[in-house]
Amino acid sequence: MSIQALIFDFDGTLAELNIDFALMARRVQELARDMGFRGPWPAGYTLEQMQAAAAVLGPDFQRRAQEIIESMELEAAGRGRLFGFTRPLLVRAGERGLGLAVISRNCGAAIRQLLPEVDRLCQAFLPREAVSRPKPHPGHVLAACRALVVAPASAAMIGDHPTDVQAARAAGCLAVGVASGRVDAAGLREAGAQVVLPDAGEVLGFLEGAVDFRRL
Repeated sequence: MSIQALIFDFDGTLAELNIDFALMARRVQELARDMGFRGPWPAGYTLEQMQAAAAVLGPDFQRRAQEIIESMELEAAGRGRLFGFTRPLLVRAGERGLGLAVISRNCGAAIRQLLPEVDRLCQAFLPREAVSRPKPHPGHVLAACRALVVAPASAAMIGDHPTDVQAARAAGCLAVGVASGRVDAAGLREAGAQVVLPDAGEVLGFLEGAVDFRRL
């Protein structure tokens, strides 16, 4: 295995934000209903639900829904924390010549609130507003690979959620699941993770062969 770049998710992977996604989805749906949306509510995650409803209700709904989502992300960032291993991990990985990227379905402002030096520590930073379709669409991961100038097969995508695993597999990257978020190791394996680690702090040890991921 020759991994030249690490692409990290943020929430649940490098930081603990504790966003109430159920409340977020409920608030977006309530706004849509108040603005006249009728019929069954679209399936999927909140961002995809918002986009589907916006196709019916128009740009004013999309703007107001985005404001709801971003305000909740920023509020969660204010209560959140970086994991203790995050900054040392990014520094060590950079010193070892690995390309580094952070990609997220969160807005950039919330991430910068917790990691203001993200642009200095990483060669690529792609929050949701930086791409047309965020993960689980593989384009999010492929955009990071292009920014890092690496082939997808030479990159590892590290994340705590099935959307990270799905995006990695679809893009052709090594899918590394970390059980530091809301999904346990079994759930990550079921989603298709090729490697499962307790947290992202173990990534360099795995790459150096010091961590036997098969026992995790």
